Amino acid sequence: MKTLITLLGLFLSLTASSNASPTVEFPSSFKWCVATAAHQIEGGNTNSDWWDWEQIPGHVKNGERSGAACGHWDRLEEDTRLLSGLHVRQYRFSVEWAKVEPKQGRYDLDAIIHYNRELALLRAAGIEPMITLQHFTLPRWMREQGGWEWDGAPAAFAKYSTFVLDNIGFGVRDWITINEPMVHLVLGYLGGVQPPGKKGDLASLKAPVIGLLKAHAAAYHAMKQRHPEIRIGLAHHLRVFDAIPGWNPLNGVLAEKLDRAWNWAFAEALETGQLRYDIPLATEVNEFIENIAHTQDFIGINYYTRDMVEMTLEAPGFKFSVPEGAETSDVGWEIYPEGFYRVLKAAAEHFPGKQILITENGIADAKDTKRSKFIESHLEAMNRAMREGVPVEGYCYWSLMDNFEWSEGFTPRFGLYEMDYATLARKARPSAAHFSEIILRNGF
Repeated sequence: MKTLITLLGLFLSLTASSNASPTVEFPSSFKWCVATAAHQIEGGNTNSDWWDWEQIPGHVKNGERSGAACGHWDRLEEDTRLLSGLHVRQYRFSVEWAKVEPKQGRYDLDAIIHYNRELALLRAAGIEPMITLQHFTLPRWMREQGGWEWDGAPAAFAKYSTFVLDNIGFGVRDWITINEPMVHLVLGYLGGVQPPGKKGDLASLKAPVIGLLKAHAAAYHAMKQRHPEIRIGLAHHLRVFDAIPGWNPLNGVLAEKLDRAWNWAFAEALETGQLRYDIPLATEVNEFIENIAHTQDFIGINYYTRDMVEMTLEAPGFKFSVPEGAETSDVGWEIYPEGFYRVLKAAAEHFPGKQILITENGIADAKDTKRSKFIESHLEAMNRAMREGVPVEGYCYWSLMDNFEWSEGFTPRFGLYEMDYATLARKARPSAAHFSEIILRNGF
């Protein structure tokens, strides 16, 4: 009898827990989402600059190459079922430029048919697509002509973008032109760890920054001319820069300058037309660029972590660190949900009246011991910002599945679904069920 009573009590407590109203609630219209990128999951991206980059020893950890990646190209039905199992309302994915236009001006019919089939599967499942047009990779022909520094880049990107709109994405409402422009600029033109592999100084960033701004704006104008009802933005990678505590007040000044240059200069230029940032003793830019103002309909935000900042005598004049004792992800990033709240509040102040879409937020956690807590703590921080008036419309977890994480290769595990790269089998992690439950309850 005692055992029966104990089991009955456990059943009632679980039932009460599942039926109880969430303590953190979201609007009924809130868009729950997961995100991926073509090169990282599809496989076979042989006509891209990243494919070429991976062939050079030392460019990717452990000498890994994207290869077949997750085999998503041949598993559309299976992966759509994974999305349906999570109960997401939206799916952010990218169309691969190097597959759609492998040679300049020549479009691949198989790729067009493929992406149309992917969209048809999503719509049949009741999942709204959000398309990213450029997620770090470029076609080989585009890179060979200079990438974003090529004078013809804006026109080429606009032509590709409108081709996708007309032939693949008809009826898609939300578009991301470029993913994380600042990440690409810093890693590709300063750090040398992404194509084009340059190791310049901060002053050398100006040309590719302007090239990216003009390319986005050219695509925006061309696409809106065809379909003014669609919404177009970028996925901005925002992070918190805090000064290391101590005697040096210049650390605080540096943190403010980095915050402006990394987080706001690019996005604000698309509102005002004025590109403005400066880093002490390194570079100063204050330039008006024609035709780029008022070219983002919403603010897409990718948030992962914060950096503690300290000035140094060695180039580039500063270094980043993680607070001693801080909890971190598998890639050493501090888990700092308060930073999510801070960047959301700051974004609302910088761009009043703009809707905000969380286009990425996630954690590398191979053992899946931190992911559920990470998701809850960040959703709680986001919810607090929303209650204070920040207009967040939706949240995309990164990522649906483990994938090829650029120069880190296959080691980081961001996925709700675990990948077995030998068999390409997908397996739901416990955090996938937890995220699905949050979606079903619209809170937790």
